[in-house]
Amino acid sequence: MQADRFATATDGARIRYRVAGAGPVVVLTHGLGGHLDSWGPTVETFQDRCTVLTWDVRGFGGSDRRPDTMAPGTWASDLASVLDEVGAPDAVIGGISMGGVVSQRFALDFPERTQALILISTSSELNERAEAGWNARADLIERDGLAKALAPTGPALSYGKEYRERHAEDIAEAARLAIERNDEACYAAACRAVSNIDYTADLAAISCPTLILQGLEDALTPPGGSVIMSRRIPGARLVMLEHCGHGIPTEGPEEFHTEVGAFLAEVS
Repeated sequence: MQADRFATATDGARIRYRVAGAGPVVVLTHGLGGHLDSWGPTVETFQDRCTVLTWDVRGFGGSDRRPDTMAPGTWASDLASVLDEVGAPDAVIGGISMGGVVSQRFALDFPERTQALILISTSSELNERAEAGWNARADLIERDGLAKALAPTGPALSYGKEYRERHAEDIAEAARLAIERNDEACYAAACRAVSNIDYTADLAAISCPTLILQGLEDALTPPGGSVIMSRRIPGARLVMLEHCGHGIPTEGPEEFHTEVGAFLAEVS
């Protein structure tokens, strides 16, 4: 296992990260409630051909927990500080779900540092219903705690039908660990931070190669959001994965690694 390292953000927050391998830097950013360890199989797959950088978004994992500072722009700035720490002028920037929001924000705020972009199970905007849903979840967490908000039926929505049927115990264990490992205030603040994003009009400014991966059974970020991003980002490649929900790297690791590997070969 690679050793934990820490970068210092512009406001002094400590951001945990790890690097594995050598060569061009590929950043992987986890989703809401996640942490850098969730990328283990992907790190093992690609560390022989590039430097894989995983990190904990502030508020999660081993990074500082400052709920009053949770915002996509702050997270993107934190990533820039991590890249400064490792001496990387630019990188392939990838992320899933909330991590995809961070990745979009980074590409918009730091275009000169974004060599290419990988967006997984994410979107560039939320409609009023989705915004209300995220804020309602934050309210529930603040009132009743994570255990109530992450009831067994909630995490199941993150996966496609086939995976849910075969891995019910794994899903339940993941929910238990999410409750155990996360800070309620930070989790709620993150829900609010992603509830009102609207980057769609700005995406035309992204000029780097972009891969968009979307599960056709994704109930959390339905395919329409990926279609919108693919039409707004010039030259973006959209790949729709059958039988996958929101957790593409977990549900379809072989297909996920094949698509990402081919993309990295093209942009390296």
